Amino acid sequence: MLRALRDSVWCLLILGVVAQQSQSVQAAEWGSLSGKFVYTGPPVKQQKTAFPEPPSLVVGPQGGIKNIFVYLKARNFKPERIHPDFRKLPNLVVIEHRNHRFEPHATALWQPHQKLVISNQSPRVHVTQLFPLKNQRPDIAAIGPGRKETIPFEYPELLPIQINCDIHPFETGYLLVLDHPYVSISDETGTFQIKNLPVGEWEFRVWHEQAGHLAAREEWQKGRIKIQIKPGENDLGVIKVSPEMLESSKR
Repeated sequence: MLRALRDSVWCLLILGVVAQQSQSVQAAEWGSLSGKFVYTGPPVKQQKTAFPEPPSLVVGPQGGIKNIFVYLKARNFKPERIHPDFRKLPNLVVIEHRNHRFEPHATALWQPHQKLVISNQSPRVHVTQLFPLKNQRPDIAAIGPGRKETIPFEYPELLPIQINCDIHPFETGYLLVLDHPYVSISDETGTFQIKNLPVGEWEFRVWHEQAGHLAAREEWQKGRIKIQIKPGENDLGVIKVSPEMLESSKR
């Protein structure tokens, strides 16, 4: 009986070591990429009109630039390289017509696991138009107040695509369709973070609607970032963006 008890203890110890090693290996397989875009130009003022056109450059109170896309550029990304936590993402990505705007103004979608929903939360009729590069242009009828339209995508897109309203041309937005979930869009502080990236050398793209591919640093030719993702946090720090960078970058 003593021997059986001793064997059981050894089994538990071995299982504990194996489990700990497995967790360590799993933790070592993933990293995150983060940074903060800060505008170095003069304060940006938005014109106040009855139907304000959304500014292409949104700068927060502390100088952070909002709506900059940072995304992994990889063709035919293998599903097994995607962290399992992303399976918890909702199946629908919703863009609303609200307050004479598309809300959110910039968003992303993981194809084919997510579909787009255009929801009209305004008292007016809207005719939404999307301008994809690879997918067939959807034929969307007029969307009445309180109604919505669901749009699937067959292929990932090369760039964020523009969305607008035929009736209200001041309403514009941008949608990025990818075949993986590794994308982040900077908030009003200019901060972005892409979590649970597989470790290894990857290429990322930086894109902003005013600049197109944003070469915010000298080595970021045409907005390309090549970086070795290591386990844990990979912080690019503060990324300064001048007015000249926004004007000189090419789409």
